[in-house]
Amino acid sequence: MKIGLVLENFDPTRGGLENWTWQFARRLLSLGHEAHIVAFDAYDGAEKEGAVLHLLEKRKSRLERASALAAKLPAMGFDVVHDMGIGWAADIIQPHAGSTIALWEQNLLRIPKWRQIRFWREKRYREQEEIERRQHANERALIVTVSEMLAREFQSLHHLAPSRIRVIANGVYPQKFTPLDREKYRAETRRHLGVGDEVLFLGLAHNLLQKNAEATIRAAAKLAASGVALRVVIGGGKRPQRFLKLAKKLGISHLVTFLGVIDPIPCYAAADVFVHPTWYDPCSLVTLEASSCGLPVITSRCNGAAEFMTDGVEGFVLDDPADVAALAARMKRLLEPAEREKMGAAGRALALRHTFDQQTARFVDLYEEIVSRR
Repeated sequence: MKIGLVLENFDPTRGGLENWTWQFARRLLSLGHEAHIVAFDAYDGAEKEGAVLHLLEKRKSRLERASALAAKLPAMGFDVVHDMGIGWAADIIQPHAGSTIALWEQNLLRIPKWRQIRFWREKRYREQEEIERRQHANERALIVTVSEMLAREFQSLHHLAPSRIRVIANGVYPQKFTPLDREKYRAETRRHLGVGDEVLFLGLAHNLLQKNAEATIRAAAKLAASGVALRVVIGGGKRPQRFLKLAKKLGISHLVTFLGVIDPIPCYAAADVFVHPTWYDPCSLVTLEASSCGLPVITSRCNGAAEFMTDGVEGFVLDDPADVAALAARMKRLLEPAEREKMGAAGRALALRHTFDQQTARFVDLYEEIVSRR
């Protein structure tokens, strides 16, 4: 099949959506399909991946870019158009960022009243709301959600009929993200980070504010104040300055390291616990990757991937991302090596039940259904 994958920027280092699309395109190619990338920007070397790259002229606003896609896509002759939530002219719309309404409701819980007025008036939010409205108005398009949580949000908040929604949960490559990498990377990576026998808590996030790095730092400060030997490493995040200031204010700047864009595999190998107390995440790939690497995971119920977990088995699921005391208590429990080992093994078993190959197969089945129905 000739499959068009649509996103803003084809660059696996930019975040979960971009990395997932990159992996997905490579998997489609390996299965013998034509993978075409339709984007407004791409990383150097993207054309060498094997997928056909269609770069459109950059437009200033999201709405202008979505309108350009609506004008261009019909003439490209794809068997299936699979849009990652950028526009509305597609057979499949997969909103990786989740529900705009649900995200805004979570944002409003953590920003001051004066900021909320400006928040609602910002052009980017108004444009995203209009794009989402047009996506849902395209009755020909199926909405694919990456978790049951997101499917419920689209039904309850956006009043979409269940028949319009398909749930295809995120998956992970267990061969790529494996506990076996500890022997290869763990000792050297910990030496590079200056970590000795301390328990290393790892976080990975492109948007540090939304993924709640603040709660991780505050919980670490509580534990450090009680004499716990720990380190916190947070990778991938942009604009870490406010969190560096917070760590300094709490007196633990020497215990917190920000790495920027990194290869996550050595960090998973070096870590003891993965912490992701997110405010909102439709289905976090990094928590699945961490589980696949044999790490216990602490996350929140605002993460769609938490529905795969059983609290206290593969790690812990926080009811409230803002509850720093609860997060610190869970981190404290995972200071015990035996507890980490048991939960990490359960996490690995969870990852083996949610693989990237299984996710891809379900998408290919859906593609075939759409083509045959047409």
